[in-house]
Amino acid sequence: MTLAPTASATREEIADVFIYLIRLADKLNIDIEKEALAKIALNEKKYPVDLSKDNAVKYNRR
Repeated sequence: MTLAPTASATREEIADVFIYLIRLADKLNIDIEKEALAKIALNEKKYPVDLSKDNAVKYNRR
């Protein structure tokens, strides 16, 4: 029987992923902050809030 992870274990896993991602970005010479902000801007254009909020169907498939 597998037990659900505790909140503490979940936080530790998230921290592990975060640390790995930062190290990977560093090794690949990727400015992780710049790329995250660029992706957020892209998503804002791709999924406009007024067309996406409270609707699970992708706005361009309605």
